[in-house]
Amino acid sequence: MTILVAVKKFGRVFMGADRIVTFGTEYFTDLADGSKIMKLKHAYLATSGYSLLDNIIEHLHETNHKMMSNTFKNRAQVFSFFLELYAELKKSYTLVDSGKDTYAAIYNNFMVVTPQHIYGVANNLSVSQYERFACLGAGSDYSLGCLYGLFDTIDDGFELCRIGLEAACHFSVYCKEPLDVIEVKASDFGTRPARGYKSHGRALKTLAKRKTPGNLLVGTKTTQSAKGPKRPAGQKDNKPVARVAKSAAAAKKRPARPKSAK
Repeated sequence: MTILVAVKKFGRVFMGADRIVTFGTEYFTDLADGSKIMKLKHAYLATSGYSLLDNIIEHLHETNHKMMSNTFKNRAQVFSFFLELYAELKKSYTLVDSGKDTYAAIYNNFMVVTPQHIYGVANNLSVSQYERFACLGAGSDYSLGCLYGLFDTIDDGFELCRIGLEAACHFSVYCKEPLDVIEVKASDFGTRPARGYKSHGRALKTLAKRKTPGNLLVGTKTTQSAKGPKRPAGQKDNKPVARVAKSAAAAKKRPARPKSAK
């Protein structure tokens, strides 16, 4: 099982996933190349469902299949990629459960993230685009509620992504650390990853334990001043205006009214 989270804030995009892999009643979090975030030529891709799809994407990358050069610039191109994937599954990867046509609905959900866009792909291949954040997989209900409540409170997309993943791990038995979070930058794309489909380098941050949200007010100030993104010029703050203090200051500036004659 898997939790996938992506966040877009102030022009920066982050993507994250847990590392749990289940085999019947067993689970592992320390498999080699355990990150579920796959690097394609023009996007990051992750999937929730059968881990077999991870193997298939790796094989398509190693064989340099033409579909791996898809630029994912819009929903139509994302849909085109998964139509090709579906056709390839039926043609070359007839690995289905006995008595089931697994690939008729693919079974898995997918998340595709570029430096500009966040896409979610359902198991029936329908593609959705998200403006602020997206959560897919086990525990996604908890992650969505968490991000809904915190998105306007925390400016740092990395922290939002981390806390969204942690919420799923805290409440869902199907999600578990370590957690991987990566910033999706345009400079990371344009060439085929030479070192494999999971060659993230130092860009990928792996968190072994949950940090918990902590004091959100303190965390917001620290994040914004130390490592958070600068607010774009003209961007208004979401904090409420101190109307009472403003009114009191304005009252001091008003000229005193003349006393009325008796």
